[in-house]
Amino acid sequence: MKIKFNIKGVMYGVIFIALIIGGFVLLPNMFMEKNKPVDYTIVQRESVPTKILDMMDKYTSEERALAAKLDGKVYVIVTRGTNNYGIEMDKIDLLKQEDKDVMRVKVIYKDKEKSYPYIVVETNLTNLPDRIELSTSTEGK
Repeated sequence: MKIKFNIKGVMYGVIFIALIIGGFVLLPNMFMEKNKPVDYTIVQRESVPTKILDMMDKYTSEERALAAKLDGKVYVIVTRGTNNYGIEMDKIDLLKQEDKDVMRVKVIYKDKEKSYPYIVVETNLTNLPDRIELSTSTEGK
């Protein structure tokens, strides 16, 4: 018994499977944001640079995320404002939007006794971002 292969059909099948696999790999990447996590270290209260502490007086009554570059290091400062909660750092992401670096700082509001009114973290970044967005959530919600 002799079996004939339809080479044209096999080629179309291989191309069709390659397109399907490529679609599953490439299409989600086109529509998803390309953010990269930023490594950070929480700075202890005693180790916060005095320039940052001097600047903090203006912003402690506001709910904000700020960035400062001192001695080649980029610091992120988050204040809770007049909320009755303390804050805890969740994560920091850096992404590109319209050729600008946007830093997304995510914090969680917690009981005052379990957290702090402001947080200062030292990041692994070398340059300040163009814009900072603060995203908050409350523990237990």
